[in-house]
Amino acid sequence: MRGRIVLGSLIVAAMLSVSAGGQQDSKSVRLRTLNPRDILYVLLGGGGNTLALLREDGVVLIDTKLPGWGRPMLDALAAATETPVTTIIHTHAHADHVGSDAEFQTVRQIIAHANTKANMERMDAFKGPNARFLPNRTFTDRMTLLDGQDEIDLYYFGPGHTNGDVVVVFPQKQLAAFGDLFPSKAAPVIDTANGGSGVAFPQTLARAVAEIKGVTRVITGHESGVAAERDPRVVSVDTSTPRAMTWRDVEEYADFNRDFLAAVQEAFKAGKSAEEAAASLVLPDRYKAYDLQQAKANVQVIYAELKK
Repeated sequence: MRGRIVLGSLIVAAMLSVSAGGQQDSKSVRLRTLNPRDILYVLLGGGGNTLALLREDGVVLIDTKLPGWGRPMLDALAAATETPVTTIIHTHAHADHVGSDAEFQTVRQIIAHANTKANMERMDAFKGPNARFLPNRTFTDRMTLLDGQDEIDLYYFGPGHTNGDVVVVFPQKQLAAFGDLFPSKAAPVIDTANGGSGVAFPQTLARAVAEIKGVTRVITGHESGVAAERDPRVVSVDTSTPRAMTWRDVEEYADFNRDFLAAVQEAFKAGKSAEEAAASLVLPDRYKAYDLQQAKANVQVIYAELKK
């Protein structure tokens, strides 16, 4: 057994009732093992997907969900380990991924891309006393943390969802977390206010596909497009393995964004307005199951970029 892992491989499920931050409404977080023989877990619900590496010298969290979800996460983690959260890594600066930073009082280092730190500095949540929860360790291209089975490689490939999207790779576990650079099988949100780019998005994903090696499983930014459970007013620790995407899904998602951009560029060259382009957008049948709720907004973003 590695470290002070209370339930080891979580052979049984534990159900804990919580009340987050003293609020009357309870919040539900589901902690699931990604491999019964490993110490890497995923916490579902409350915003973006969170990964937790339960090391004996401190828990490493990838993203911290919406504000107010720190306590439910801590309660879920307490069912699996006695060690505190000491490191947070951020995939980007949105509130559903960085919102509960200040609720992890034991954290010693917060790591993010330099652009993500700059984006977080503009957020009200990190003003005043909470400025101490801004990233205190940044990088611009690539960073490696830890070693052996717990090695973590951080990659930045360029703008997409924002200008600070990080892909978190566990090479020895053959797993990567893409944050909202791959949120689910859906047209992505493109946050131009934080440096996102509809034109650069496909190239950024193509670089990830070309440069990351050996990954077989992928955790998307959100629950593969499935809404989190809302009513079960418990924190659940669960031995079932959540469905991770495969590397082939990443390749397909890169193709989707490339084909989406190409279709919009063709409409732009044909003299269509953004509204006409969105209304007449035709994509290959292989993407028919994709959620295109953001498609119209993304056409407008791309048009604005093409006009510059």
